[in-house]
Amino acid sequence: MLSLALLRSASRLLGWNSFGMLPKSVAGVGTDSRLPLTGQLFVALVGENFDGHGFVDRAVEQGASALLVQRLHSARIARQHPNLYVIGVEDTLYALGELARLARQQDSRRLIAITGSAGKTSTRMACVAAAQAAGLQVHQQPGNENNRIGVPRFLLNLPALQKSEELIVVECGTSEPGEIARLGAICSPDIAVVTEVCAAHTELLIDEDGVAHEKGDLLRAAHKSLGLAIFDMADSRLLEAAKQGGRRVLPLYDLQHATSWEGAAEHLRANGSKVLSALQALGIELTLQVIAAARLLPPPGRGGLISIGDWTVMDDSYNANEASMRAALLAAAEAAGNRPLVCFLGEMRELGDHAQEAHRSVARQAVAAGAKFLFFTGPYASISAAEAQGAGAIQVIAAPDASDLLEQVGELPASAFILVKGSRGARMERVIVALKDAH
Repeated sequence: MLSLALLRSASRLLGWNSFGMLPKSVAGVGTDSRLPLTGQLFVALVGENFDGHGFVDRAVEQGASALLVQRLHSARIARQHPNLYVIGVEDTLYALGELARLARQQDSRRLIAITGSAGKTSTRMACVAAAQAAGLQVHQQPGNENNRIGVPRFLLNLPALQKSEELIVVECGTSEPGEIARLGAICSPDIAVVTEVCAAHTELLIDEDGVAHEKGDLLRAAHKSLGLAIFDMADSRLLEAAKQGGRRVLPLYDLQHATSWEGAAEHLRANGSKVLSALQALGIELTLQVIAAARLLPPPGRGGLISIGDWTVMDDSYNANEASMRAALLAAAEAAGNRPLVCFLGEMRELGDHAQEAHRSVARQAVAAGAKFLFFTGPYASISAAEAQGAGAIQVIAAPDASDLLEQVGELPASAFILVKGSRGARMERVIVALKDAH
């Protein structure tokens, strides 16, 4: 958590400039001037399409008690706000991370960090649910704030330690090289978990080996005490990363005889094993209740099932990459049983040179899963459709955008099992709305 002592020590250790008097207290960190900032440190972040320095006055109106700004603006802002404590740094995003890193060094609570090409959020949620079932107080970041802004902001806004049995669970995402290394340095995870490695975000990470190196950076991260790692040990790239990080690799928990997990999709079972292995390493007793709690039913948008008339819909519309598409198709095929399987598949983004082959591969997998009706949308829709037709699909339709597929909804079989999935930018939730409107 953020404190005045932390601000003072960080300024001294890192050579930051400061102006004005320290406030009597500081109550966390904020980066959005549209939200209440009473007693908080406002961090003026700078991005491609925004500059937080233009919103400093608004942040002060919202109650900020201190300001973290770029050094080149610090003297001017200090003159404009002489009653506030102003800190000048070279890079406000990096400084935000440094504050969180120093706060984490002072925090005695255990921390589990989770990354992977697919299943990060559902694994985090399962870990939280199982730990809570064991009686722990668990802290997790709100929503999907798994980047270099969200993770340090979450760590700095943690409440003070209240009871001995507390756990912090952090999800770490990436879209470019070095992001996981930075988040790992900030978090210093006691247990680092990698759910899966596949060709995701290859626009900047180049290929699957590049993704493996990026995800492996969490295993290379410094650790305070335990230094444990959990992942699929068949991946030699991750084994090497764990070795480089000095982490001991734990075996996955065996769910073979867990009756509460009967019928679970393979990818959920694999990640549930990782969750239970992590909690067991922390000394938590894996009661039947805890084991069952780790089988978290996915929410809508992330693979949850909803009934719409006679249709059963697997709403996995929140996001997609090749690995999560494969997992969703396998899960949908198993859940569909004898019902006709219908798939609305949007594009997978940020794949770079791998994009065309990835979409062809998913089309083949959809046919192999037994899909009777395939609807593809996005810039690779025609490529996917041609591949599916060549693989023997019965009915295939391609369209530039999901909105162009909505009129097809009324022609679906009455008892169909329907999978809806695509990258966030494809906005496949519009198909879910159309399915509901058809009834």
